[in-house]
Amino acid sequence: MGTKLFSTWEGDLLTERTYSESLSGLWKDRAPEPVKKLSLAVKISVMTGKLVEIPAINTNTLTNEFCQKMHASSPQCICWDCYSYAMLEGSRKNCQPAWEHNSLLLKSGLLSEIPRFNSLYVRFDGHGELINETHFINYLLITEHNPKTTFSLFTKRHKLVKKVLETRKKPQNLILVYSNPIVGRITDKIPYYFDKVFNTTTEKSTRDNCTGRKCIECLACYTHGTNTLVEMKKARS
Repeated sequence: MGTKLFSTWEGDLLTERTYSESLSGLWKDRAPEPVKKLSLAVKISVMTGKLVEIPAINTNTLTNEFCQKMHASSPQCICWDCYSYAMLEGSRKNCQPAWEHNSLLLKSGLLSEIPRFNSLYVRFDGHGELINETHFINYLLITEHNPKTTFSLFTKRHKLVKKVLETRKKPQNLILVYSNPIVGRITDKIPYYFDKVFNTTTEKSTRDNCTGRKCIECLACYTHGTNTLVEMKKARS
């Protein structure tokens, strides 16, 4: 009796099993242990809430060292009451494996499979934050390979962005939004290479131009024009 090797994809695990034919039509599993291989495809998220109808590439906030430090900083920092932390430990706990997959893939080396989009707008890190320079370079590669799509990236890591963009050109279809970490201190100052600055307040401001709006209906963060963005911080129980 001969043997036959065949593979099936089960999530991110490539399971290879060898079967031996003992009786006609009967196959016996002789190698049940899976061979673990990381899928090279970036996982795309279908967003809800403000980001409904805008696809996103998300990463895992909980395992990001920068996010961990910011989350443990002080109540004056928006990260101290991070919405992504709360959701990934609660209602979006099931998203952790997919977004950790993206974190590992994006930070570890240049992508061999570049995702293609037919959407007009895409969000980078609707959850998560830049992990390292390789992560950001991969976002640049994705942007360059999708010239008809506008990508928006919110990040606090302006020094990392500056270091990378000093060595390569920023794509025209990438909107960089500096996320001001200090709650209640509105600033108009935009770091070099960035297009906009995003601020949060604890009380309604006359400069508020974001609270209660859906991104797809507003697009201030996906088009040039409005450089200072202000939103009232969401209350969480």
